[in-house]
Amino acid sequence: MKAGTFMQTLVWCCSSCGFVHHGGQPFMECPICEAYKTSFIDIPQHIEAAVIAEFGADGLNSAGARQRRRELVREGGYARTFRLKGRVTEAVNRDGASRRPY
Repeated sequence: MKAGTFMQTLVWCCSSCGFVHHGGQPFMECPICEAYKTSFIDIPQHIEAAVIAEFGADGLNSAGARQRRRELVREGGYARTFRLKGRVTEAVNRDGASRRPY
């Protein structure tokens, strides 16, 4: 993934250590610090683009990149506003049926 490309995936960040996971649901436990799934937060993609620009695509989970990511999340106050508690819920109608057409 290049720094100038548009990312369409969710970017999950461990709020304990700064480990990042791109894509669907985060892991049950953080592979670095073994924090539970609820410590993962959904962070804005511009933060991840800044980390990629600074450390490169190969060093996404290096110690320096994890520390910088945690600093950017804390500075922007995103830990409070973007917190999804490690899960994505599906919208449901009043009768309990899913809003999906199938």
